[in-house]
Amino acid sequence: MSAQASPALELIDVRKSFGKTEIIRGVSLSIATGERHAIIGPNGAGKSTLFNLISGRFPVSSGTIRLGGQDITRKKP
Repeated sequence: MSAQASPALELIDVRKSFGKTEIIRGVSLSIATGERHAIIGPNGAGKSTLFNLISGRFPVSSGTIRLGGQDITRKKP
């Protein structure tokens, strides 16, 4: 990735709580165009919740999600 290129997908300190229970705690990642990543973990670790945050199905409690350099944090799916 060049110094000026935006990541294809970027999460910055993304958090999600349901009531008092914090499910996603400060996830930050940057995925360049053409890269592939896998999210792995045991049942109940928050993998589906993270996907639902990225897709806009669930609203984030805090943090930023960017797709192609555009902030999509509060956009509907």
